[in-house]
Amino acid sequence: MMDKQKVLSKVAKLMALANSQGASPNEVETALRQARNLMKRYNLEHIEVEAHSVDEVSVVTNTRRAPQNWLHSLAATCAKAFDCSHLAYFNPLSGWSFKFLGKGISPEFAAYSYSMLHHQLVAARREHVAQQKRCKLKTKRHRGQLFAEGWLNAVSFKVAQFAGCIDDTTQGEIKAYLELHHPQLTTQTIEPLVAKGHNTGSMIAGWSQGEKATLHRGVGKDRHTSLMFGGGQ
Repeated sequence: MMDKQKVLSKVAKLMALANSQGASPNEVETALRQARNLMKRYNLEHIEVEAHSVDEVSVVTNTRRAPQNWLHSLAATCAKAFDCSHLAYFNPLSGWSFKFLGKGISPEFAAYSYSMLHHQLVAARREHVAQQKRCKLKTKRHRGQLFAEGWLNAVSFKVAQFAGCIDDTTQGEIKAYLELHHPQLTTQTIEPLVAKGHNTGSMIAGWSQGEKATLHRGVGKDRHTSLMFGGGQ
């Protein structure tokens, strides 16, 4: 008997053939019939077939606490850059992690970009906070948060210039994956921070540093997609 994953792959390929524009009516009919027979034989649900096309890559946040808003914002920005979705989950051994969901190699690019940008942002924020003199620790932390928000806003603006929307097919497959593997998933709304008075300078400084991060997405949205980094200090 074939392994379930191999059966799912075979059914997914048959469904892709049936939905391809170049397929003849006879090819479509044959592919659909074979797919239905396999699904019936191995007792597969349609949602399992859809979810099978989705790949995932996880990145640890190195924290035992739920990720702060700025980490979610960074993960969301990286996911958007590569037509992915993301979610946060807790692992008893490694703590909190982000999981990037998408097609092909896209989740790997999203995870890699998260790791690289996270390193740059933490270093830039630490340097900015160190420059805050004659103020309370609470004020330093708040200014650090504002700096991070400004930095992320600048990077998100860059991403918006080249990132597209997830196509309907991929969106449907990711939705099926989440319903199958994460049925209890909840959404989180991130409220933007408000800068007032002298604290405004921290958000402006963050934007200025974030603009130095150079992002480039290769031609098309396939395996040749790339993201490059620069500056950020």
